[in-house]
Amino acid sequence: MASYSQLSDIGQRFDAFVATGLEGEADTVHRAQQVLEADGVSERTLQRLSAIKGSYRLLAAGEMWCPDCQLNLAALDYLCRLQPRVQLAVVSKARAEHDLRERLGLDKVSIPLVVVMDCAFEPIGLFVERPRAVVEGSAEVLAAYKAGQCLEATISDVLALIENAEKHQ
Repeated sequence: MASYSQLSDIGQRFDAFVATGLEGEADTVHRAQQVLEADGVSERTLQRLSAIKGSYRLLAAGEMWCPDCQLNLAALDYLCRLQPRVQLAVVSKARAEHDLRERLGLDKVSIPLVVVMDCAFEPIGLFVERPRAVVEGSAEVLAAYKAGQCLEATISDVLALIENAEKHQ
């Protein structure tokens, strides 16, 4: 079983991950990126990002055919571009089934599965499939999410894990 560090090392950078997809899948990612570039994130989220003191790794299990991966990993790539202390690496769902499922105590690997780790590659939390606001939200929230309108919620969920870890250091 590969270590978290090894998995991060062999994981693809986001652009390489996107390049593995079909044209329509990559188009969805590019639309999400355009929304993030045009609309950005709230001033509060920017403040939260700039307050990060440590270094963190996001080890994501995903596949380009997965609409949730297209949206959420685009959002996390944006987070990493805004805050270089956070780095993203993407491995396949099959790799996660082999190297992460049992270690994380999961019955199955839902994607995207993002293991948020500190600088020592110790897990501090998980992001699984969709942001909490979407999981707990209404049908309207789900529709907005599928239209790429809830990208900041993904960033916020991961920031909450990082902030919690920094509070307890």
